[in-house]
Amino acid sequence: MDSYIKQWHDLILNCNFDNTYKMAWSKALVELSLNINEDTEKETIAFDFGEIAKLCLKYYWNQTIYFDLIQSPSFKKPPEVMTFTKELIKEFFQKKGKVQPVRFERIDFHSLKLEEQYKETVKKIANTLRQDVCWRFKNPNGIAYEIYDLNSNRRIVHFNKQDALKLKEHSDFLFTFINYRWTQMLEGFNYSPRISRKVRAIDEDNIKRSSLKKFHTHLDLMFEDGQRKCFYCNEVIDDTDLSVDHVIPWSYMFSDDLWNLVYCHKEENSQKSNRLPSEEDIIRLENRNILLLDRMEPKSCDYDQLQIAVEKDYVKKFWTSFKGG
Repeated sequence: MDSYIKQWHDLILNCNFDNTYKMAWSKALVELSLNINEDTEKETIAFDFGEIAKLCLKYYWNQTIYFDLIQSPSFKKPPEVMTFTKELIKEFFQKKGKVQPVRFERIDFHSLKLEEQYKETVKKIANTLRQDVCWRFKNPNGIAYEIYDLNSNRRIVHFNKQDALKLKEHSDFLFTFINYRWTQMLEGFNYSPRISRKVRAIDEDNIKRSSLKKFHTHLDLMFEDGQRKCFYCNEVIDDTDLSVDHVIPWSYMFSDDLWNLVYCHKEENSQKSNRLPSEEDIIRLENRNILLLDRMEPKSCDYDQLQIAVEKDYVKKFWTSFKGG
């Protein structure tokens, strides 16, 4: 391994697990290196803290708006950058009038009249990076790694041209390794399942919600008179108002499982959003699954999966972990 990249490997490997700032910082620097023209005559490559902050906001926005991943071990005092990010997400939802998640890269803050709020968020993140991250990343345990130079007053990171080009050359390796370490941190902070899949899906722009109509055949077995009823209010649902809901939110599970799906009114589905289901709902879902299993034809993949979910008490286990206990 190249000696310069080996230093990056060691720094990423030995980061402490107090929060994920250093992962976001290092990932942003590697991403910025992709824009370097190898034919440039400049001997020094400079990255502005504002550019770095925008990328950090992108990473935290996408991890938060889709999966609400916790980025530090302290629940009572979340990292400042997460507070700034969540405040901007809240304003975004208010402007849109709904809580449907959208990737950071697809948002036009200017057209939404959120440009000033966006700029202020970037500025605050840049301040945090300057105060707490940029110098700490390259000085673990008091050992200085001269991987870049800092001009904190001007908020600029300086790289030797050859070092910056090495970041670009080895970017695939570094991105993979940074994501691996970031995932390890997230697994220590979150009870949420499928952390590695979530991180990978965010990076690959591969977050897709599949149609749930294929589950109608099974869910219809609960209504012998043909009248579908809402799981939450028990009222009959008109076909035009029918929705399939994840009782334990999709953002937590990141999967579509029959044992976790119910019929409800569209408005109730929208209002529920990522809210934690009540214990009463969980008990009713457990009982529903037992009855549904009894009504399904055995010896099918869906039957087998539901049977495993009932036997292993998935509903209660995932609900308990979703609560954080």
